[in-house]
Amino acid sequence: MLLRRRFNWYNPVQAILFGLLICAVSIAQAESEFNIKTASFTMRDSLLLLDSTIEIELPQYINRAIDQGFAVPLMFEVEMLKYSRYWFDKKLLSLKQKYQLHYLPMLSSYAIYDVNKNQRMYFNSRQEAVFYLEVIYAYPMFDITNINQSEPVYARLRVGIDFDELPLPLKSNSLWDNDWGLKSDWFEWGIDQPQ
Repeated sequence: MLLRRRFNWYNPVQAILFGLLICAVSIAQAESEFNIKTASFTMRDSLLLLDSTIEIELPQYINRAIDQGFAVPLMFEVEMLKYSRYWFDKKLLSLKQKYQLHYLPMLSSYAIYDVNKNQRMYFNSRQEAVFYLEVIYAYPMFDITNINQSEPVYARLRVGIDFDELPLPLKSNSLWDNDWGLKSDWFEWGIDQPQ
């Protein structure tokens, strides 16, 4: 009875405001799983190396899937784009780095499989494995000679779950009622090109 006096469900303005509040809360929660704090390139010879720090807060349903033995595919995408005045910016280069995070019960450890490098790293806890993914240091990305150096370009980075690579049982809505298409927003920065 007290709730009915404070909030009138039949008042359209209050109902719209309540709906917007629910949407804002859900959007804020969706953005909190993968958050890029910093990203930049350093250069070695003509090769651009990526340095980045990321905050990863995996939801409970993803942690449960990992602990049950599913290999959860994670990725980061880096793109190099050229500014366009009249149309969409032109994508010059693109790279997707793929990982798989899973639990190995026989070894009582967590493993991250780097798909691009064909390497596997082992960790004592899920937290250690996730922390490994949060820091990218001097990761080789692009050769600067592949870019027209007379035009201004920028890079952008996005991290998240690689939905296309999910195991089939995880894609099923009947078993998992949560969103598996989690990604960060694009993090953009300008590129200073050598003369």
